[in-house]
Amino acid sequence: MRIKAVLRDSEILKMDSGSQQRIDATTAKNLERFVGWSSLLKVMGLKFEERTKMLDALKDKDLKIWLGIEGNQHIIFLSKDTLPNESDYVGYQWQ
Repeated sequence: MRIKAVLRDSEILKMDSGSQQRIDATTAKNLERFVGWSSLLKVMGLKFEERTKMLDALKDKDLKIWLGIEGNQHIIFLSKDTLPNESDYVGYQWQ
């Protein structure tokens, strides 16, 4: 499986760290991609220990959230309606 770099831009990085707006913008930019969860959280302005804040911010969105571990890295796949299609992906759907 190929884990991709988390996408971000200067507009996202200007937003308040950990804000709903920054979480939403980062999520939208990284849909349909396997990314490192800790890297995604950093772009959102959150620490890994605050990962439940991200999940709480997304729980009422129309998203499917898949979590897993690849090697020793926590990974996440966010999608509107697509299931992860990697044959070697082992994870679980959080939402």
